[in-house]
Amino acid sequence: MSQQKAKESILKAHELRNDNTRFYREFNDAIRKEITAVKEDRNLSPEGQTNKVSEIKEKRGKELMQQVYKRRQEFRAHLSEARKHAEEVIYTKIPKPDATKIDRFDEALRVLKTEIMLTHNAKSAAAKLTAFIEGIEEPYFAHKVSEQFGELAGSILAVEEPGELAKTRYALSQQFSGLTSKYESPEAGAARDSLETATALDQTAFFNEIVRGAVNDTLGTYYGSYINRTDDYFAAHEDERPKEEIKKDANPKQQNDPFEWTEEQRDFWRRINQDAREREASKATE
Repeated sequence: MSQQKAKESILKAHELRNDNTRFYREFNDAIRKEITAVKEDRNLSPEGQTNKVSEIKEKRGKELMQQVYKRRQEFRAHLSEARKHAEEVIYTKIPKPDATKIDRFDEALRVLKTEIMLTHNAKSAAAKLTAFIEGIEEPYFAHKVSEQFGELAGSILAVEEPGELAKTRYALSQQFSGLTSKYESPEAGAARDSLETATALDQTAFFNEIVRGAVNDTLGTYYGSYINRTDDYFAAHEDERPKEEIKKDANPKQQNDPFEWTEEQRDFWRRINQDAREREASKATE
């Protein structure tokens, strides 16, 4: 259910952004009618018309920034909901084996960490890690290794030859991705895709270049330059910032269980997968 909610929230974000062209077209039509009426007003001198048009542009420019800000806040709220629901699936608790198995595994992992930390040969250390991971069958144990993968990978990279660092880092990122597949359900994999989609959407321009160009033509390049940067605009014009209308969760979910994903683990996963994507993109252009 949470994965379905994540998809629905992403769809709402898509629909809102896709509606931006209609939104601005209607806004722009109203402004142009005002400007045309002023230019046709024979009671105003040419100078008076120019001043009146400038007043309209300034007034409507401020209104546009406020309306865009609210739309962007709504867009971000949908993406935040998508991330929340996706993470509920991705970072769900994993069933524990019995205590004896856990104790034996913890001892084996402790020995592995010590051996890797003391070695001066990166290839030997990487081979030990690979063999250890290949022997894991319980999803719970795969999850435990993933929690400490950053430390294990760091020890290997610390003794790697400079010329081999990029290659080894990529290999470790691939190994980590394979490790997560040992305990992630298909639903969790789909939720991870939703999480990445939400993150990508939040990093793309909210308004397209056609709309930005139309704002430049009607209101001037000052407002056009801020159409996708309303946070920056209101940082400089705090008195114009609209009141917040998006309600925040008053009871955010706490993730204190030691066997749930930690923030450090999530950050590590994002970093190494970003490295992997960059490497794949680089190989594709060679």
